[in-house]
Amino acid sequence: MIVRSATKDDLPDYIVMGRKFHESCPLHSTVAFDDEGFSEFYLAALENENLQFWIAEQDRQPVGICGAVAYGMYFNPAKTIVQELWWWITPEARGNGVGNLMFDAIENWSKEIDASALFMIALENSDVDQVSRIYARKGFSPMERTFFREVV
Repeated sequence: MIVRSATKDDLPDYIVMGRKFHESCPLHSTVAFDDEGFSEFYLAALENENLQFWIAEQDRQPVGICGAVAYGMYFNPAKTIVQELWWWITPEARGNGVGNLMFDAIENWSKEIDASALFMIALENSDVDQVSRIYARKGFSPMERTFFREVV
């Protein structure tokens, strides 16, 4: 099992798993998944040093994706923050260590770019208690909760 930086060639797999992530996201009924728009974003993002995408493979088959963004904190732009954007593992691959490898990829990138902090996200409709325990074991503590509603 490996986790590596995603490439242009990974776009078809990224669309498939990106759709699966989107379906599990609370925002899925408010913002539709757009294959063409996502493809444009993905390809442009690969050229942006502040964005990093990874793909996990088991037996050369894609089993997970994750992405993160680095940005200067608004109240001190000299301090870089890394924030996870998405995280998806196929149901068959869950629980076999791929999540730890994906986390290591994000954390290692954070260290490489000398980030001051790393933000990880737990979606409310996921098993947020289990995700919270995983993050706590890795030294994270809760910081805030995000609320949303459709603009009507």
